[in-house]
Amino acid sequence: MSTSPASHPGSTATTSPLRTLSPSARSLWAKSGDETGWLCLPQHMLDSAGVATRLWDRWVSSALQDSCARACGLSTRDTGTLISWLAGAHDIGKACRKFQNQLDSSPEYTAFAQRVREAGLDPQPSTLEESSPLPHSVASQVILDGWLATRGLNKRVARSLSAVAGCHHGVPPGSHLEKTASAVLDSYGESWRQVWDELLAFITEYTQAGPVLERLNRPVPVAGQMLATGLVIMSDWIASDAENFPMEVIPDQELRVEQGCAAVDLTAPWEPEPPDLSDLDAFLRHRFSWPEDASARPCQRVVAQACQEAEGPTLLILEAPTGEGKTEAALLAAEVLGSSGAPTGGVLLAAPTMSTSDSLFRRTREWAASSSEDLGEVLSMFLGHSRNALNEDYQRLRAAQVYDETADHHEDTDRGQVVASQWMSGRKKGVLSTVVVSTVDQVLFMALQAKHAMLRHLGLAGKVVVIDEVHAYDAYMNVYLARAIEWLAEYGTSVVLLSATLPVQIKRTLMEAYARGLHAQRPLGELSSAYPLVTALSRPGSRELAVPPRPADIDAAVSTIADDVATLVSTVLESTEKGGCVLVLCNTVARAQDAYTALRTEMGEDVRLLHARFVAGDRVSLEKELVAEMGPRAHRGSGRPARRVVVATQVAEQSLDIDVDLLITDIAPMDLILQRLGRLHRHARPEGDRPEGLRHPRMILRGLVGADPQTDAATQLSGSEELFDPSSTAVYDEALLLATYATLLEGPLGGGVLTRPDDVPHLVQTTYSPAPPIPAAWEKIWQEAVVARGRDRDRSESRASTFVFPPAGSARRLSDLFTAQDRDIADSARSEASGLAQVRDSDPTIEAVVIVDRPGGYTPLPWLVRGGATRTLVDDQDPGWTTARVLARSTVRLPRSLCLGRTFDTTIDALERATPIGWAANGLLRGLVALRLDSELTCEVSERRLRYERELGLQETQEQRGT
Repeated sequence: MSTSPASHPGSTATTSPLRTLSPSARSLWAKSGDETGWLCLPQHMLDSAGVATRLWDRWVSSALQDSCARACGLSTRDTGTLISWLAGAHDIGKACRKFQNQLDSSPEYTAFAQRVREAGLDPQPSTLEESSPLPHSVASQVILDGWLATRGLNKRVARSLSAVAGCHHGVPPGSHLEKTASAVLDSYGESWRQVWDELLAFITEYTQAGPVLERLNRPVPVAGQMLATGLVIMSDWIASDAENFPMEVIPDQELRVEQGCAAVDLTAPWEPEPPDLSDLDAFLRHRFSWPEDASARPCQRVVAQACQEAEGPTLLILEAPTGEGKTEAALLAAEVLGSSGAPTGGVLLAAPTMSTSDSLFRRTREWAASSSEDLGEVLSMFLGHSRNALNEDYQRLRAAQVYDETADHHEDTDRGQVVASQWMSGRKKGVLSTVVVSTVDQVLFMALQAKHAMLRHLGLAGKVVVIDEVHAYDAYMNVYLARAIEWLAEYGTSVVLLSATLPVQIKRTLMEAYARGLHAQRPLGELSSAYPLVTALSRPGSRELAVPPRPADIDAAVSTIADDVATLVSTVLESTEKGGCVLVLCNTVARAQDAYTALRTEMGEDVRLLHARFVAGDRVSLEKELVAEMGPRAHRGSGRPARRVVVATQVAEQSLDIDVDLLITDIAPMDLILQRLGRLHRHARPEGDRPEGLRHPRMILRGLVGADPQTDAATQLSGSEELFDPSSTAVYDEALLLATYATLLEGPLGGGVLTRPDDVPHLVQTTYSPAPPIPAAWEKIWQEAVVARGRDRDRSESRASTFVFPPAGSARRLSDLFTAQDRDIADSARSEASGLAQVRDSDPTIEAVVIVDRPGGYTPLPWLVRGGATRTLVDDQDPGWTTARVLARSTVRLPRSLCLGRTFDTTIDALERATPIGWAANGLLRGLVALRLDSELTCEVSERRLRYERELGLQETQEQRGT
């Protein structure tokens, strides 16, 4: 990495740089302080500038430095100097009467305003200033604008810099605030203006930014403003921590910054060396701890080739079946792309759900440890979702101390050093870590007009970004995904997309977004529907590389059954007469609970239920049990049960590594059916593991009205205007279900078999084509569904566009980006749920901690407590760390009916009233809400009766149940 000036003038071990300032300048306060003292404004300016310099030199990666420098049109050295100056100047707006006088009404703080008066400044606000909103961030923007103009900077150049100061609280000011601030500050007298000039000249001299400002001959584009603001916010937050930058100031400013930053556990950027892939097998064995006889998969070899041949920032798309090693291929791509050109600072892997993120985390941690060992650096790691406190692997990392030589950095790895940075473990700061595994929301939020979005841009711009299961996102989410990808390309960030089944239309949309961000001129050509396939897009154009397909692993017979529960039970009983493992996959919790109850009545302990409305602790235990029984290491007679029936919802689609002999699934979109098919005959097994009647893979579809193996397409509509169970069309687009069913009728349901992976591309592309093979008898219902889909898609995309950032190239100032809202997505159940709903086309979901009401307090669910012994907890007391972890594992998702419309607010209000106030003092529980059950484990919320059972999970006991 390049470096900024190693030292600043005026900083010695015996003399403070503040000695040159007038008493007026030194009298202004920035931090009111504690019993040890207070902090003057120029000292905070020095601290912020010093932290920014250190961040630029030691934390910002070479790739991110290059991105900032390109945006500013400066050298990396000059850009670092400019960032330090912006950080030092960002709080100049505190040098105004309203800020300096705000504590005057408190007797213990009257000395602050009095000190200003005694130094010759009048801190009393004018009538206009007193009655007008004047955040100091807005005052900073206006003061900087004027000061830069006096130095001869072009107006647009000046505004592109002052906007950074105006946005350092996370959102830019509205035009009315700017006008008000200008009117107020125009009335200030010469004494205040002299102080502004003195302080800004002081920080300009200290950072040596004068020549840089003179060389800045064009406005900083909005992408550069976003990154600069992110760095200024980061510098401000670090420098504002009184524990690390105490009010008691030592004369040696360099030592103060060195000590303050050393106390913040920031790790160096990743910046990998180009890997030696001359023996790819050996490299992968080393990196992923593979056995000595393991070798690279075909898709991994093609990915390595594509990345080595890539020129500059690249969008890489890998389409391949499940089980082909796509995750390892993506991490390999990250190393190759991350080390070409200016090395990147880290990698982010995003998955659709918290469960899939958790399953990625441990594998990624092992990779990060190996990479850390090779680099000789400590890498920070973050698990980015709301339940990361429940992930034991992540919590072990958080317990490590980066600067503690005795800390066990090598736990479970015996390799390199990987830790979870305490400073970078917050909801907004986590993405600043070196290696991030998260839900896809962390990427989608990059395109959302949310407070402190520039921190997310800073965190992602310096990484290689990997997004898994790209096919799993709907039209609404794809608006955010495409815009996020466009912004990443604008920053020169390489992106890797993974999918088992990616429709070509979605692929083109995402490629076009990346090409726009690169400002690539060459149009995209016709895209291949070959499979498996690697596609690489960079500025020179796009390339498609075919991957040698693996031999067909299953030829699955596909059939249908009637949708009644009795038929399901008889089918399962008949199929498992000699044993076997069956997965019954339902589209809603209600259908799963009904199916489970009926099957359990007939089959007893052989049946298990898994869905999203178990408390987290119960669900984790269930998942571990199922993987132990039906995972790759279990065999019949040694772990794999003779008969097991698992009834599950979509939670079993992706993250659950189980292998079943028979799959019975509700109708779903084609790509999800193929995803579900990935659980069928998933692992190579000895013949004796599967009963004789289930050695040939079968998939049975249900959720079809009037369906029967002997019924043709025309007569299925004879008695009904619907083809599907209403709960399925409530979850999935009806036109897509029709196209899926029609494609299956023409193929495997028409007498053939479904060959995996050979049939995957044809089935997906046919289903998503403009003209799927719809039977003539369905034409009326098809046309109605297509019209409804178009209307819904237009409505979804319109809603998404309300909150999405515009493209970087269409905006000049940060205020041009935040057109819709400036409210924060805060740490509360109400706002967090609403914020997630902004990047997902769904109603808000509510999660609550299940507790049991007791005389004098409450307890957790008794079976979640080790030993089963529970003591009554008092509502107004912090339950303590150990109990808080049990409670945090007791979260459950409420039924959809409690989260719709006005019911959402009444539900949250009821839960908040039931929440123990002592939780506010506990870091794990703060911001969570409680579902308080009676001794029978029931309660009433928003006129709905709920019951929790360990066996069934959370149920809505009224007839009208949510999904």
